Amino acid sequence: MKMRSGSYLLLAIIGVVLFIFFYSLRMAHWKTKLLPLILSGIIFFLASIELGKEFFGKKIVGETQASEAGATDTAATMRGYLIAGAWVLGFLLCIVFMGFFVAIPLFTIAYMKLHGTKWWLAILFAACSLGLMYLLSEPLAGIPLYRGILFGE
Repeated sequence: MKMRSGSYLLLAIIGVVLFIFFYSLRMAHWKTKLLPLILSGIIFFLASIELGKEFFGKKIVGETQASEAGATDTAATMRGYLIAGAWVLGFLLCIVFMGFFVAIPLFTIAYMKLHGTKWWLAILFAACSLGLMYLLSEPLAGIPLYRGILFGE
């Protein structure tokens, strides 16, 4: 069985997530290790399921069609990964420079509008996302959200 580019990416994600999981176990305070443990556990679970589907899933395309569609499939897959990576990198840079209070609503609205959602629904989801993040981190966990370089203290 030949591994696809998506399989290599999933293996890399699993490796990074396992490193973060075991590294966060060494952290001293429970508040600092809680989020990395939860997120790395969820990402590991989802990546393992996707990797299992790639290895043990049924082949939809026949062998002759697969060789013909291989080049375009790989280019389209790589383009999709690059677009998703650009979104993640842009989100992280927005968090660094402007903080969570600007980045979460900005990227929620931008992503939803790009996919054809109405303005009021995109703004509603952005407000709910920010409200949920704020509620879970600051009042409940006691962890202040990062304010960013531009708006920080």
